[in-house]
Amino acid sequence: MSKKDQVPLYEALTAWKAQKPLSYHVPGHKNGTVFSSYKRADHLYKDLLKIDATELPGLDDLHHAEGPIKEAEQLTAELYGSIETHFLVGGSTTGNLAMLMAVCSEGDVVLVQKNCHKSVLNGLRLAKAQPVFLTPFIDEASQVATGVSVDLIERALSRYSNIKAVVLTNPNYYGMTMDLRPMINYAHQHGVAVLVDEAHGAHFISERFFPESALKQGADVVVQSAHKTLPAMTMGAYLHLGNVEYKSAINDYLQVFQSSSPSYPIMASLDLARHYLSSLTEQQLGHILEEIRQFKKQLSEVPGINVIGDVSRAYHQLDPLKITVQLAGASGYELAKKLENEGIFVELSDPLNVLLVCPMAINEEIYIRTIQAFKKIALHRNEDNFHEFLYELNHEDMTFPAYSFEKLETMKTKRVKLTEATGMIAARGLIPYPPGIPVVLPGERIPMEKVKRLESILLSGGHIQGIHDEMIEIAIEEE
Repeated sequence: MSKKDQVPLYEALTAWKAQKPLSYHVPGHKNGTVFSSYKRADHLYKDLLKIDATELPGLDDLHHAEGPIKEAEQLTAELYGSIETHFLVGGSTTGNLAMLMAVCSEGDVVLVQKNCHKSVLNGLRLAKAQPVFLTPFIDEASQVATGVSVDLIERALSRYSNIKAVVLTNPNYYGMTMDLRPMINYAHQHGVAVLVDEAHGAHFISERFFPESALKQGADVVVQSAHKTLPAMTMGAYLHLGNVEYKSAINDYLQVFQSSSPSYPIMASLDLARHYLSSLTEQQLGHILEEIRQFKKQLSEVPGINVIGDVSRAYHQLDPLKITVQLAGASGYELAKKLENEGIFVELSDPLNVLLVCPMAINEEIYIRTIQAFKKIALHRNEDNFHEFLYELNHEDMTFPAYSFEKLETMKTKRVKLTEATGMIAARGLIPYPPGIPVVLPGERIPMEKVKRLESILLSGGHIQGIHDEMIEIAIEEE
């Protein structure tokens, strides 16, 4: 058996299960023998609970891996080309927190791509770093924030002294990627670390078919959510180390942020996801992507349907697994609801778009059913219901909050109506979810255009974390 065909952690779990062991240890379901009498639940959980184990002899310990977990992580590192890869059982959030704490110290200046995930903001807050936010390009067709330019990185590094790190998000949620190599090279020339939240790029292993991974482009630490595009369980993710300098600190902070009782089913699914990815031949990948290409073409031919194309000055390359779709006369939220009525659930919707994440497998049947649903929906569309939404960002290409995270924690707060919040200081981030990208940052003085944008999202049917009953929490400034 070749190395890539091995699944050491999964095999260790199934071998342990085959012993039919008697459990006098946690978890309390005792290998699935003690469980709810609700029969339909028993049917779903019965087999899974038999491998929901703990740190028993032969099953290794995530926090001191020496056996099958270590072997599984090493096989993953070999596939991606990292110095070291860590399994994460708390999603990319855990990895983002760990990498920021490992690299940044209190008071460090950090350049941060503004359309970052909220976990990046939480990592900066914990590290007590001083962020300078870099404004990304906006893709005109989708009105989606993409990435930043190397020119902006260069100007930021020349303007601010003692920059410790650059934190980039690539690809964005919609699969739009930037060419990171010139940014990474320039940052390294100035002694600055590059940390990349590549949550949506766990499948970036073949440049012939997909964008190049940040790890191959030279990033120091890269975090990927395996569960987003690979067949891994939810919360399964990878942290890849590209610079040995941060090895010890990364290990230390993963001890802090990872559960001391990690899920063995999640870890085993990470092992199996790596195996699945490594086993795909170029011929198989070609067939998968050709099927997606044909699906995308058929979608674009449906009257009233607009599929966002691959050509845009706002980004470098588009992940072929992601398809962004618009319906004339409807918001993205309305289109998502119509699709749900047809039994189709999209990854996310926004004021203009819905996002489809295609599987890394041949599945002609789901595409046929989806095309039929779009045709039915488009046939009954109301084009007179013109819907327009413009993505507003601060016109400055570099910004920072009016108050630091540290200062914000000492300020008194009160609740006000969103409509009355213009010019006030946000005590909490205001975050449409999904995708979890903040519109308003904690400590930011809220401009009128962002109040209008948030109102538009709510009116369109979107959900925003930080807004309850049209009220938000603001920090009270000293007079």
